[in-house]
Amino acid sequence: MEDGAPPAEGAEVDARRPAKLPAHRPSRRQEIVDAAIEVFSRNGFAETSIQDVADEAGVVPTAVYYHFSGKEELFDVVLQSVIAELDEVVERARPQGDQARALPRVVDAVWQWIEARPDHARVLYSHLPGATEQARQLRVQFEEQHIERAYVYARAVPTDQRRHGSDAAQHAATRLAVRTLIHTLMAIHPMRLDGGPLSRRSPRALHAALDEVSMRIVGQDLPAGR
Repeated sequence: MEDGAPPAEGAEVDARRPAKLPAHRPSRRQEIVDAAIEVFSRNGFAETSIQDVADEAGVVPTAVYYHFSGKEELFDVVLQSVIAELDEVVERARPQGDQARALPRVVDAVWQWIEARPDHARVLYSHLPGATEQARQLRVQFEEQHIERAYVYARAVPTDQRRHGSDAAQHAATRLAVRTLIHTLMAIHPMRLDGGPLSRRSPRALHAALDEVSMRIVGQDLPAGR
């Protein structure tokens, strides 16, 4: 191009786009996963194409296919990545020993993670229906894992505060309470994301209400200072 000559049509737009990167660099895989989280969150599974992900990542489509067999495998890896990150958040939030404070701390940690990672949360909570069979199984495993871990919250209730009844009845009540707790937590989060029915409500008020409801479900009182 001669000095002073106007740029070719489309050159200015192309200059703003990220350079297309080679497929074979190992670092491309995580960059593609990160880009896919944004695109799946924005478009949903059905409306996302490999080209969309490639454009977001600044690579050519063959770079995506170098690492993933197709959109289905990419979505499954994205979901595994999101679940692993949230699991780590939950584990870090669990106090050592003081189980009476475990539940509000975990609820708070997940709340803050969703505030910081809305794209990740939307993939997990909003975009699984109609996705892959592997994704459905991962979601079921995720729920069951957290239900199993949540039994510690019910066990933290002092014996004299638990409902009277047979061991079988108490066990059934505990199972129901724990499942209700996890399903309530998993139902409320997508409703408060952008566009959800609770998205215009005060986050502070919603958070306080979720704390109180969670503790009541397992028969605990909120710790002092909450």
